[in-house]
Amino acid sequence: MKPDALAAEIVIIGAGPAGMAAAVRLASAGRRPVVFDMNATPGGQIYRQLSAPQVSDTVMGKDYMRGRELIEAFTHADIDYRPGSRVWWADNNTSGTTLGVLEKGQTQHWQARQLILAGGAMERGWPFRGWQLPGVMNAGAAQILLKQGALIPSSPPVLAGSGPLLYLLAWQYLRAGTPPSLILDVAPAKRYGEVIRQSRRAWFGRSYLLKGARMIAALRRAGVPIHQGITALEAYGDEAVESIRYHHRGQWKTHSTELLLTHFGVTPEPQLARSLGLEHVWHASQQSFVPQRDDSLAAGTNVWIAGDGGGIGGAINAEREGQLAALAVLGKIGEVDPAWQQEMPALLKARRRDLEARSLLESLFRLPEDWLDGQPEDTLVCRCESVSRGELDLAIAQGGAGPNQLKAFTRCGMGPCQGRQCGESVTRLLAQRLDWTPEAVGYYHIRPPVHSITLGELATKE
Repeated sequence: MKPDALAAEIVIIGAGPAGMAAAVRLASAGRRPVVFDMNATPGGQIYRQLSAPQVSDTVMGKDYMRGRELIEAFTHADIDYRPGSRVWWADNNTSGTTLGVLEKGQTQHWQARQLILAGGAMERGWPFRGWQLPGVMNAGAAQILLKQGALIPSSPPVLAGSGPLLYLLAWQYLRAGTPPSLILDVAPAKRYGEVIRQSRRAWFGRSYLLKGARMIAALRRAGVPIHQGITALEAYGDEAVESIRYHHRGQWKTHSTELLLTHFGVTPEPQLARSLGLEHVWHASQQSFVPQRDDSLAAGTNVWIAGDGGGIGGAINAEREGQLAALAVLGKIGEVDPAWQQEMPALLKARRRDLEARSLLESLFRLPEDWLDGQPEDTLVCRCESVSRGELDLAIAQGGAGPNQLKAFTRCGMGPCQGRQCGESVTRLLAQRLDWTPEAVGYYHIRPPVHSITLGELATKE
């Protein structure tokens, strides 16, 4: 522990559904957790800006608005909430976890005896020709603009990829008066029928299926073309995207657009958990690495991971995991209440049901394993450092047998995103080329800072 470190009994990183639920539960037990949050207001991505909504519930839908109760409970609880703070460094030690925190332009050191990571998820990087062009952006980023600034596209966009967010954002744009000109879904139409026939999972996931069916029906009634089973996607333009090409039913087709919004699912945000040296495993169904957790959500000594940062489960599951992590922490520090112990079985049962329903979506929106292999050699895998798939293949042929060797050979993963967008693509490519499993290939070594920080900020201490 650094001699000038600020001490905290319990620290929570992130104020999305999991972080808020954990903090509220701890506060109800008489504990005052410290909550670090990069955003200016609580809510995370799913409930972003909900404390002061910029868009009506008619546009955003009931799922967005249901977070009001949790935000209100979080706001009124006795919690040391620190918005606009970035945890850029973390290190385990015998006293707990030392954290480097940037808050209000100043660097602080904190010592947390117990740590709950609730950093949530990020959109998966999924390379295709032209994805680096201005006018091509993630659907999640577009939704942030909608939630935070009530900003909608000036002309109808194209939405492409796979996952529930694709249809949710399209439906929200429709309700806002600017429906997309085209939706391109990687999932083939036949997969919808295959998933529905999985009776047990379909029953648990019926709310997801019904909600999605209603959204798709509304979009079709509005005349929005929806093409399912897209096998390739490309974007073209000189200064910015001007058109796209996509492969559908054995034919290449072209569509003019000034805005292409893509979404290929979400993965756990990896940087802090990996910088702490926590063990990760490849989750075949989610097609990503996830931290190894036990039944109490513990991922290491005095470290728990709650919510989508530990595996994608959705907002409701994240709230439950936040409560479970809080109860586990209370048990660890000696707070034992028979009433709390009775909560655990019900929470665990509901969590199992949620995750079984979630597996339905994982089957429905599963991405093609050979996507990257089918891209042209000049397709950029690392947009930050402009490293193409062909350059990575050459480095592999020259002896690059791991992600960190490829980073050294090509600078892939050394850019501002620190490998967040290219890391799993590199793992996938190596697994294909070397005929290894993703777990055998591994992932980048993560070193501080895990968020951008200037030398001036680093030198300034409170």
